[in-house]
Amino acid sequence: MSLRHYKEGADRQSQPLPPTLDECIDADNPARAIDAYVEMLDLEKMGFEYAGGELTRGQPAYHPEDLLKLYIWGYINRTNSSHRLELEARRDLEVIWLLKGLRPSYRTICFFRVHNKEVIKHVGADFISVCQDLELLGGETAGIDGAFFEGDASKGSIKTKTSLERRATQLAHKIDNYLAEMDAEDQDEIYLQTIRKDLRCCQDKLKVLEKSGETQYSSTDHDARLLKKPTGKGPTAGYNVQIAVDSKCKIIVAHDVVNDGNDSQQLAPMAKKAKEAMGSEHLTVLADGAYYNQMGIKECIEANITPYVPVPKKNRPADESTRFERDDFQYNPECNAYTCPAGALLKPSGTLEKKGKKMNKYSSKAKNCAACSLCNQCLPQKTPYRQIYRWEYEEIADQHKDRMKKKGAEQMKKRAALAEHPFGTLKLWLGWTHFLLRGFEKVRAELELLVLSYNFRLPRTGAKSPT
Repeated sequence: MSLRHYKEGADRQSQPLPPTLDECIDADNPARAIDAYVEMLDLEKMGFEYAGGELTRGQPAYHPEDLLKLYIWGYINRTNSSHRLELEARRDLEVIWLLKGLRPSYRTICFFRVHNKEVIKHVGADFISVCQDLELLGGETAGIDGAFFEGDASKGSIKTKTSLERRATQLAHKIDNYLAEMDAEDQDEIYLQTIRKDLRCCQDKLKVLEKSGETQYSSTDHDARLLKKPTGKGPTAGYNVQIAVDSKCKIIVAHDVVNDGNDSQQLAPMAKKAKEAMGSEHLTVLADGAYYNQMGIKECIEANITPYVPVPKKNRPADESTRFERDDFQYNPECNAYTCPAGALLKPSGTLEKKGKKMNKYSSKAKNCAACSLCNQCLPQKTPYRQIYRWEYEEIADQHKDRMKKKGAEQMKKRAALAEHPFGTLKLWLGWTHFLLRGFEKVRAELELLVLSYNFRLPRTGAKSPT
């Protein structure tokens, strides 16, 4: 019987093949692109620590170029933990090649990200400029979207103002009941001290909320919040991540981290960031209905930005389902009055401030409504006349409604294809499920590195290499 022959590897004691480390990295390996791009950056001008070669006590510092290369490589390859990056620097040929054999500790790697959290954003801005030079940005249309991401805080570590007030009341009653039921000599002082300590802790947290104006308190990450989608799913303990994606090559041109529980205040800020990043004279932005905000739409128009945002339909109470809606009343700008379905006029009757907006009030006459055959379909209960409120810039909202009627459906299809997939890519392709750092500054620096890595590796048909 003949013996089977197997493939044989190289002799470990002989000269390694290929003979040089450089030959281990292919010409089209992403590590070479990372190396070439970071070498182009003026990290000293950007403000990175130790970029100028300044003398420090003890061992020489690692050059920020090497640590930045390590982080970009790590985020592209689903490795953003400083402990794992330390391990890869000892065993992965790409990292060994990038760092030229250097082996920084996880503390050094982590401190680089923390100490340079403010200047890391300059790298992302520079990369967008490179994409602009390579004609990878269209600068005409951008899709905006947001998603909740877990922070480095548990749900149990975040308390709402309501829950703290309820807990403080329960503890106060518990102390009162305990003192009333027990004789003085039988009272357990240790038990009482524990309850009183818990009560003081609740009261201190409530004072912090009262001073800051916030409605939630996190004992782990002071900026993280319990965020809940209207879909009914459980809350997320973390942050609301916002992105703006250019339509040409699907590059994320702007991003931010907030802790708002909804997106209603993010339309104008994100649209302006996207416009500034791409240097566009005019920009069209697409967002879903969660971003609808009349003041935000006004800010966009004033900044030469055309927004497409669905106008949400307000749910009407069951007892008002048959009543005439506001849209059934026609506004006449010439006489500054509304005409009701019966033909009567609702004339100006005062102004008021509502959620930061100046509203003009228009009212009908009670005697006219009493004689109207349609009054049962028009008047609210216990009110002998009809009132309508009109925002002082209502024409902007009306123009937006007309714009959505004409092109809204088409633009929303484009928005879904443009702005929703990056979050799935970030989670599944780059393996990013939660923030590792705490606080707005550090979390934003972490997102900056992640978005840079996403843009760096994003496939682009026919695009020139940034190197």
